[in-house]
Amino acid sequence: MNFIFLGMNLTDDVLFYAIIEKRNHPQNAENYIFASGGHLLMTQYKLYGDQELVQLMQNSDERVLVEIYDRYWDKMLAVAFNRLGNQEEAEECVQDVLHKLWKLRHDFSLAKIMLSNYLARAIRNQSFNMLDRRYRERIKFESYAPPEDINSFSPEHELMIRELKQQIDNSINALPPQCQLVFRLSRQDGLSNKEIAEKLNLSENTIKSHLKKANKDIQGNIGLLMVLISIHMFLQR
Repeated sequence: MNFIFLGMNLTDDVLFYAIIEKRNHPQNAENYIFASGGHLLMTQYKLYGDQELVQLMQNSDERVLVEIYDRYWDKMLAVAFNRLGNQEEAEECVQDVLHKLWKLRHDFSLAKIMLSNYLARAIRNQSFNMLDRRYRERIKFESYAPPEDINSFSPEHELMIRELKQQIDNSINALPPQCQLVFRLSRQDGLSNKEIAEKLNLSENTIKSHLKKANKDIQGNIGLLMVLISIHMFLQR
């Protein structure tokens, strides 16, 4: 199976996913012909450093993307899998990062950072986004279990309880992304500080700091509402 791009005006998305097929069929690498001209000489591109690859990529040289796949795919996948714990999601994470890199190629620059370090950081950020999306989707379809004695509450009390739950949700969503993720892993998934630290490649002290901040922010946001509910319950006795 050959992919021939010469003379074809492919969109970024079509071209990107065609190159993904190259990753799935590496035995055909030597048969590629690209819009930038000439047969693919992978041995030549393997000699290029990061800055040279970036300069070529800025000029839409599709062969650079193939080389980045070959050079960094396994390392990126390992980082993504370590955080997501799911092979399919890890592959999606890597593809998302490289897709964004390709779409931003004209304005992309490395400055003083190595390409491998940039990609590792991008994978960490994207995995955080995917974990956050996973938990948001989970929460969206989960409902809070009503209190056992809900029928004994007045309509005003029930409304206050609902408002309290909504305020808690809002407070969690307002936390910084990493702090929010740590809080959800701890309170909703029941992971220990050590397990969270290993999953996110952070120190246990960092996990404790995130949880301390999350609890402080949430308690600060719901404090007044809790006082009002307590007063209401007292007056209903």
